[in-house]
Amino acid sequence: ILPMDTQTHLEDLANEIFFELFDYLHALDIFTAFASLNKRISSILRSIPLRIVISKTHCRNQIDFLSSHLTLHIHQVISIKISDTIRDDASIISLLFSRHNFINLQFCRLTTIDRSTKLDNVIKQIKTFDKLVSLNIFNLTEKTMNAVDKCELTQTMLMHQSSSLRLIALRYGCDYFNISDYISLPPNVTSL
Repeated sequence: ILPMDTQTHLEDLANEIFFELFDYLHALDIFTAFASLNKRISSILRSIPLRIVISKTHCRNQIDFLSSHLTLHIHQVISIKISDTIRDDASIISLLFSRHNFINLQFCRLTTIDRSTKLDNVIKQIKTFDKLVSLNIFNLTEKTMNAVDKCELTQTMLMHQSSSLRLIALRYGCDYFNISDYISLPPNVTSL
């Protein structure tokens, strides 16, 4: 039994409690609250999976703060959910994918893609994602994403070679193109 005047500090908690706590938080929250506390916490932060969630309520300085911390932790990012248009900026998807290479990404959801967003780096990285399990791209209107990126992204996903890929959800309007040019059909099927 501890005496009444004994104080318990954050540093007294077991590592397992931190791992459990970090499972409930997103990368920005983790870096904001814990990044500079002490060496022990910093070492725990280097060994946890990170989930990035950026919504319309975030602002550019939060994205820049997150991006600066991701530099040392990019290999830990397993999940991304990004709204491309935030409170005071747009093209956040383009910004993050041009700064970072998400080599261990498993789950990716991109929403409300701004018309000015260049998806070159996103498409280039998606082609190399061998751990990708789920890709979901959702646009509210057909006018927000440029036609060239829509076509290239659709082709890239239809031809993706990852054995772990289980779900592709591309929810945006796209001009018609011949889908059979991109899918190899079984020998007994002649057309779609």
